[in-house]
Amino acid sequence: MVAPPANFDCADIYQEHSYLVRLTKGRDAKVHVFEVFGRPPTDHETEWAPETILRCEASHDVWDVISPEVRSEFNRRLKAEGKPAGRWGAEETTVQRLLGKELLVLLWAVERPDVQAEEVAVAIRNWLGLKIEERWWLYTMTAAATGLAHQSGMGWRGALRQALCFGTRADTFHLGTITGRGTLAPRGNSGPAADGGKPARKRKKSTPDDPGFLFSSPVPSK
Repeated sequence: MVAPPANFDCADIYQEHSYLVRLTKGRDAKVHVFEVFGRPPTDHETEWAPETILRCEASHDVWDVISPEVRSEFNRRLKAEGKPAGRWGAEETTVQRLLGKELLVLLWAVERPDVQAEEVAVAIRNWLGLKIEERWWLYTMTAAATGLAHQSGMGWRGALRQALCFGTRADTFHLGTITGRGTLAPRGNSGPAADGGKPARKRKKSTPDDPGFLFSSPVPSK
């Protein structure tokens, strides 16, 4: 019995809009993620080839770190929906459309070669903390402006890194180090408080609507 191709809830990438994860080999191994606009063939087509767009290219080292976490997250959701668990293939894996969007949000945040290992770990944690709808929204905003592989680090792609990778030890601070806080220049106090005395209490002036005006001030006895 032939095992089904590696996939996450995607039976036939030619027939449905989905994503393809492809791993290259060699010294400079990469992970490529393509959006595949799969569709059923028409009655007049003897063959068809769905359009593809390369959305991301990242190092194999980064993929080795994030892929187990992503697999666990996806399989948790698939199990809740009563669907078979997925797995990553040695070369290619097909991924259901919405899951593929979520995968790209995380990959776009850590794709740059200068991203440190601690940032990758923090990005995974923050990505897991997002609601799935939030991941979809982030994908939509990013893909609309900077969704091609060569746009790494630009616009929303750079913003994703700043957002998801925030929280490393380098990002911690104390309240005393916050910039933009201070005081005005000191000014001398010329009032009674400067002499150490108490300020004089002012007598309230009576007005026609104040019943106090009906009573005269007491006359001291002789």
